[in-house]
Amino acid sequence: MISRRHHEIKISYLKYRIRNMIHGYFGKRGGHNVVYITYDPTNRSIKPDHKRILRIDTEEGRIAAEAVTEYIEKKAELQYLMELWNATYCREPREIQYPLRKVRKNIFNSQYFKDAKPNMNDYKREELKIEYKGQWFRSKNEMSAAQIINEMGYKFKSEIHVALAHSDLDHFPDVSFDVEELDLMMMAEIDGKLDKGNYRLKSMERQYGYFEDGFREFKDIVFMRLSDPTVFDPEHFKMLVYAAIEANIDDVIC
Repeated sequence: MISRRHHEIKISYLKYRIRNMIHGYFGKRGGHNVVYITYDPTNRSIKPDHKRILRIDTEEGRIAAEAVTEYIEKKAELQYLMELWNATYCREPREIQYPLRKVRKNIFNSQYFKDAKPNMNDYKREELKIEYKGQWFRSKNEMSAAQIINEMGYKFKSEIHVALAHSDLDHFPDVSFDVEELDLMMMAEIDGKLDKGNYRLKSMERQYGYFEDGFREFKDIVFMRLSDPTVFDPEHFKMLVYAAIEANIDDVIC
């Protein structure tokens, strides 16, 4: 369960996103599937009574359909969060202004995540044993972390290349994810063989590499430390992710 202040931020973020998105709906016209555009922030002449109609089988229509699909999804998510808020709290949620002002600037933002390509680590193909949503993982524990992130409503990528301009170190976090409401990319490492001495030393070396580059635990990265690699506790991992998001909310100036 997300905290009250995280709930407020998500509601404000969705309102902000929806205000700046193309609005519309789908239908049929002349026997063709079409998308009706009822609002476009870049074209003020488009209104509910002055719609733009595009066939989905055209390139322009396909792009518009993707934008309208996202609008419908965000609108449904906002409705769900508002219903949950009204069932839980007495007062209206605060209106938090976007873009956010923060005490500490994020090392990586949502745009960095969007530009990053998954599966950039130089593993042999046979080492990547498990596929989930078009991305590859070396272990079921890494895939489980990605599944939890996905279930929490965040986009994820496996083994992206993370590097800082002032450093010679290269990082390939097991799972990276985009916390859009905070304009924040976060990373997660799943250390699943801490019962093995050699693996434990490699894991510690990898962690200190992140720390050497200035990444902070529960601000930029989450470490899931498993003494038994056969047991992955989804609720524990979810708690770590929420704790990290809460730590970043502390940086928001409301």
